[in-house]
Amino acid sequence: MSGQMPSMPSPPAEFTTREKEQGEVQAVLAALPRSPLMARLFSFICDNYFAGRLDQLTEVKIAVEVFGRPETFDRNQDAIARVEAHRLRKKLRQYYETEGKYHELRIDLPPGSYVPVFRRVDATLPQSPSSTPDHASASVVTEVLPIELPVAVPILATGPPARHPFRNWYVATGFLTILVVLSLLLISSVRKNGSVSAGPASAPLSTLPSPLGVAPGGAVRFLCGYTGPPHIGRLGDVWGPDKYFTGGGAWFTRRGFIRRANDPFLFQTTRTGEFSYDIPVRPGAYELHLYFVETEYGEEMGGGENTRTMQILLNRSILFQSFDVLSDADGPRIADERVFKDVRPEPDGKVHLKFESQRGQPIVNAIALIPSTPHKQLPIRLVTQVNSYTDHEGRLWSPDNYYMGGQFFTDKPPVSGTPDPMMFASERAGNFSYAIPVDVHGLYSVKLHFAETYFGAEASGIGGVGSRVFNVTSEGVTLLDHFDIFKEAGCLHAIEKTFHDLKPNPEGKLILHFEPIANYASVFGIEVLDETK
Repeated sequence: MSGQMPSMPSPPAEFTTREKEQGEVQAVLAALPRSPLMARLFSFICDNYFAGRLDQLTEVKIAVEVFGRPETFDRNQDAIARVEAHRLRKKLRQYYETEGKYHELRIDLPPGSYVPVFRRVDATLPQSPSSTPDHASASVVTEVLPIELPVAVPILATGPPARHPFRNWYVATGFLTILVVLSLLLISSVRKNGSVSAGPASAPLSTLPSPLGVAPGGAVRFLCGYTGPPHIGRLGDVWGPDKYFTGGGAWFTRRGFIRRANDPFLFQTTRTGEFSYDIPVRPGAYELHLYFVETEYGEEMGGGENTRTMQILLNRSILFQSFDVLSDADGPRIADERVFKDVRPEPDGKVHLKFESQRGQPIVNAIALIPSTPHKQLPIRLVTQVNSYTDHEGRLWSPDNYYMGGQFFTDKPPVSGTPDPMMFASERAGNFSYAIPVDVHGLYSVKLHFAETYFGAEASGIGGVGSRVFNVTSEGVTLLDHFDIFKEAGCLHAIEKTFHDLKPNPEGKLILHFEPIANYASVFGIEVLDETK
């Protein structure tokens, strides 16, 4: 089966109202890649609307479920739900004044309500002028059409494999078919009238939503072997269904807990066999992220290292000679993310990946290409919370990820000595480690954020110096030896520790071990920056 321009399946003769509404939701979500909190709120509202759970669409439920507030929060003191709903209403108005101007359905969120309203409007595309325009006008459509249509067609054509149980592909198909039909209508208008004006007639095409799985900023994210509707990640990033592939087959991974992954949905399906991907992207430098998990071999499942090995080629050059997911991840059912910076498309405008068998069948679970700065990996910022966090400088921190061991401890008292006290609302504590994926060819700085929020008179009233002591190591190098937060910073006061020129292990991970000596190790945030010269 090929992901490259196969014939388009016949769409249903008529889409149901529900399918059109769901398609419009996905169009709006595709326009919110830089607003993860807003995307999460919008997804929560629409998911509960479609499921008939209108009792969940209250200020308290939204504050707790979407924004991580405790069940006991005071809505009179914390207006997070009202504030974010107001921002969402404003964004929806802006969207339907620009990108969504010509959509036949519009989504409103009435003031004082959290229940979405779908309205049908007369959004007829502007007609081309009857007079014959000049040649410059006619060139507009020939430039715009190839950008939208070839990318959309593979998504329409990638149906589920024979054994695949996914059946909810109609939403994505319906939405994208509408795009294709609108484009074909414009082509028909061009043929009938000779050309299209460079003014209003060309505007709708240039402002149509980006294809699902391709963010307006140029990022491409898709789930290998998956054929359902787009998945909204923990940061509001849109993961589309499998596309751009040739060969292989789609399979479910074996069910069970996936370690070191805060979004296990990325690992539920896989493409397996011998296959390739030819991914169209805009010119520039990208980070390539490949996601794997081994759920068939290792420990009680039988087999082990060297049961499944593969060769992976990037733009026809060897990326991995003998890649073994089980060995690379250090065990089965452990998420394995590999990162490569300075990836660029070839002259044909595509990034080419090829997966070849050496022993057993190659696999891959998800692929992402993210625009980046040449020669530098994008910063990694993790906060030990279940939701993302935006700091006082407007930088986005990802929810806790890449960890193994330890526990969340929440409801912390306020911390001083920091412009971001809410960053210290919960901690990871215990005996734990992080395996943070980076490009293996680089040097990195790591900044760790700490605060003592339990021991001391201002917190629990017990303990003090010596109550919490631990080590932090990386690849055999001791970063912190017998570290005592209370001794260095006192109670309820933030402290940072920064380390430079750290090298990842051969598997492309910065491994950080937090080893207790007295009580439990603790951390609130981790920053990783590329310091490669």
